[in-house]
Amino acid sequence: MTLKMVLPDAKIWKNIIESLTLLDEANFIASERGIELRAMDPSRVAMVDFFLPADAFEEYICSETTRLGVNLDEMTQIMRRAGPSDALEMELEGTSKLTMTFHGQNVRSFGISLLDLGESEYPAPNIESKVKIKLTAEALQQAVKDAEIIGDHIRIVAEEDELILSASSETKDVKVVIEKDSDVIAEFNVKEESSAMYSLSYLSEMTKAIKASELVMLAFSASMPIQLEFPIVAGGKLTYYLAPRIET
Repeated sequence: MTLKMVLPDAKIWKNIIESLTLLDEANFIASERGIELRAMDPSRVAMVDFFLPADAFEEYICSETTRLGVNLDEMTQIMRRAGPSDALEMELEGTSKLTMTFHGQNVRSFGISLLDLGESEYPAPNIESKVKIKLTAEALQQAVKDAEIIGDHIRIVAEEDELILSASSETKDVKVVIEKDSDVIAEFNVKEESSAMYSLSYLSEMTKAIKASELVMLAFSASMPIQLEFPIVAGGKLTYYLAPRIET
């Protein structure tokens, strides 16, 4: 079994790993097409769907499909040691250890033990969204941060010409309006005006993917899960799904 993956810029992997804070552990699958991950968070409220194609790597050798079960906190600690101009080489040693080597001013190798996380597989959600809006990841993150100082949930409303994000508590409220022709909007498609409410703590973690992507596709329908898709290098993607808050 041979697995070797080399990225010319270690920040690519660092930004991806730091965007997976909803998960404690991850069961990456490496195959000839690239490396991917689909997993539920521990409370099973959110899903992460990630894919980085083989073309994103400077060198990519995978002799057979391989599962890489890792503790994400441990991998994050290692990736935070990456230098600003380091390349990253990841290579499987036997079946129980992944070696992560930074090539920069010097060569530094870290070993991380692999975990047996089973072979649970989750189907890709099949959701027909009435709203699809592509905007800058920063604009979405700032709206989420505004709402976080007000309450625990955010209401997202898509109308014909604007996207509205709001939150309220007994003493405070906030409303962020992003118009269709705003500079932060790249695409705006609303087939049906829609409204839904979501957990801010989850959305806050999801918008950390701003490190990996400048844009995000926001897709949802009334009282349906929201999908946030962040395009990443070489046609890869990092997608989150979050169930809505059930309103009574």
